[in-house]
Parts: sequence; C-alpha cells; structure tokens
Amino acid sequence: MRKLKDSLLVGALFILSFLTWHSARAGYSSLLAANALSTPNLAAAKRAAALSPGNPTTRVILGALLEANDDRPAAISHYQLAVQLRPQDYVLWMQLARGQELEGNTEAAIDSGRVAVSLAPFYAQPHWQLGNILVRAGRADGGFSELRLAGSSDAKLLPGIVDLAWQLSGGKAEYVIQAIQPRTPEAYRAVAEYFKKRGQTAATIEMFRAAGSAMDQERRAYVAELITARQFSDAATVWRISHPADPDSPLMFDGGFEAETDLDEPGFGWRAANHAAQLKLSLDNSNPREGRSSLRVDFNGESNASLPVISQLVLLEPKTHYQLQLAFRTENVVSGGLPTIMIVDPSNNNKVLGQTDALPQTTEGWRNTTIDFTTPESTSAIQIALQRQPCATPQCPIFGSLWLDKFDLQKR
Repeated sequence: MRKLKDSLLVGALFILSFLTWHSARAGYSSLLAANALSTPNLAAAKRAAALSPGNPTTRVILGALLEANDDRPAAISHYQLAVQLRPQDYVLWMQLARGQELEGNTEAAIDSGRVAVSLAPFYAQPHWQLGNILVRAGRADGGFSELRLAGSSDAKLLPGIVDLAWQLSGGKAEYVIQAIQPRTPEAYRAVAEYFKKRGQTAATIEMFRAAGSAMDQERRAYVAELITARQFSDAATVWRISHPADPDSPLMFDGGFEAETDLDEPGFGWRAANHAAQLKLSLDNSNPREGRSSLRVDFNGESNASLPVISQLVLLEPKTHYQLQLAFRTENVVSGGLPTIMIVDPSNNNKVLGQTDALPQTTEGWRNTTIDFTTPESTSAIQIALQRQPCATPQCPIFGSLWLDKFDLQKR
C-alpha cells in the first residue's frame, strides 16, 4: 500500500486542481475519481471514467492508479486520451511525458515535454521536467538550457539544479558554472552557497567577484566566516572585491584616517569592536599629523578594557621583520587601564608580537612612536589595535581624548 501511495504522489497534485472545472455529471465523476485517488481504489476510478468518458481529469486519475498497479501501457493510453480531450493543458502533457519516460519511450517523453513547455513557456515546472528528461537521456546541454529557464522562473529550484550539475560532473566547479551560467543575483547566490558548502573556496570567490554589488551582504558575511576560520588570505581576496588594492599602496588600509569607514564591516579596514556608549570615534580635521584628518577617540566613562577600541587586520609574511610607525597625542587621559597600541597574532591565540608603553595622559602636541616585531613561522596576518592595559575590573572607567594618525607599516 505504501508503494502504491508513493507512486501516486507525483501526479496527484497536478490532478486535483482540475476537479471543480466540470458540470454536474462530470463533477460527480471527478469527485469519485478524487476519492479513488486518495483511497486508492482502482475500481472506483474505472467507474468514474465510465460515468464521464470525456472528462480528462478522470482519465488521468485512472491512468495514475493503473500506473501504480504496474500497468503502465494502459496508464499511458489514458494519459493520451486526456491530452486529446484537453490539448491545451500543459499539466496533462507533463503527466504523459512522465509516464512515457518511465515506460522507456524517451523520445516520446521529450516530445510531450516540449508540448508542455510550449503551452506554458513562463512556468518553471514544464522546463524543470523537460530539462531532467533530457539530462537523463544524455543530452546535458539541452537539459541544462531548460533547467536554467526553470531556475529563472522559480529561484527555489536553483539549489537542486546546481547539485545536479555537481553530481553529473563528479564535483567539477567549472562544469557547474558552465551548466548554470549564472546571470542573476539569485543564480550567483545559489552557486556560491553550494560551492561554499562543498569547500570550494576559489570557486566561491569567483562567484562573488562575478556578482559584483548584487551580493554585498553575502560577501561581507563570507569575509567574516573566513576570518573566523583563520583563512586570512582568502578573506582578503573576497574583501578586496569591493576594496580594490593599489599595487603601490602601503601594507595598511587608510593608515592616515583620511576617509569615512564602515567600522562594522568585517575585513581588512579599520574596525571598532567596542561599541560602548562612553566611547566616541570621529575624524578630526582640526590638527592632523599629516593629510586632511586624524582619528579622535573620546573616552567618557566605563567600557570593556579587554576589547580593542579600534583595530585593523593586515596580511603579512611569516618569519619576517616589520616596523610600525605611528603618531599620537593625548589630552587629560585618566584611567586605571591606559591606552596602548598593540600588535597581536590572531593565528596564535592572539600572541602579542609588540606594543607601545602605556600612552601618556597628556602630550604637548604630536609624538611619534615605533614598534618593531618579527612574525612567527605560522603567521599570515596580524592585528594592529588600540587596546587598553588590564584593569582591576572588566568595565573600567576612562576619561579624556586621544588622537591617532600616520600609521605606516614597512618590511625591514
């Protein structure tokens, strides 16, 4: 009984929507046929067809029950009668195509599938069915042409189409891209998400690059995932899709704080992890060390001393000596945990590679300072951070103002 019911599921959803289309006698026979389908009851389906021999709905239901009872030739004959009675109904042509393919008559199934597509060219399901028939027949090019049309009409089908291409190619990303030929944000998203789940990082990045601004949100999320996984080089490649690197630029991004920056964006620009209301970050044009502006940090109460006030990830080479130069000035900074500039290695449990002394409470104008450090063998990126020295309590108060400018990181 379970096998019988499972066999009926494919056709049942297409059939039942037509049961109210007919007049009194035909309506009764359709109701009888519907009950026969849900029971299932082959004898009742035959009675329904006898009551209304010109009703295509009863014909296709009888065909479905005959098919479930392993009488596929008889089932197909009723499907053929159904399309003759209602030749403009694409659903009936789809049912006929399905039965013909199961019977082994692939060419007839393709012909019936093409009729269904011609009757409903903007519907996803006819393209989906014909595409799958063609792929199973070894005609992958034509099959994926139809499947692409199905996916463009119904984006929910795209993951299945991508998976089909992946399985058919034995896991070749190039084949998948050629088969899907993504052109829309939905297609790029489906392919990129599939590649990401399969661990195909290079192919995933290629989809993000091709999609451009259409996948900004997903790209930012992927950068964050890669950083969390300590895949810094790949993360930087994705981040640079929207932040192109200048070949002649310094190692750091905007070391002079010359431009407005989204401090919440994951990546390799300046980031603010500490969002305490008592901390205020702003670009100050009044007295920069150089250029148009400097970063001003105003402290006005308690904040978590363990979180960086502002930081930046920078890709570096392992086993290499570097020097960071920067400028700062302070005004009336008071706290049990004074600020410091720190360089840590996120690949090695945030091991401190170098840092300044605690910055003085007040300076007379700008001061320059330097941090020399050497990267360990396993290092691929470092984090430069404005951090606070440890306090007696996590929420440690701090007051005053600090300015930063002219960060310059060089290999030595």
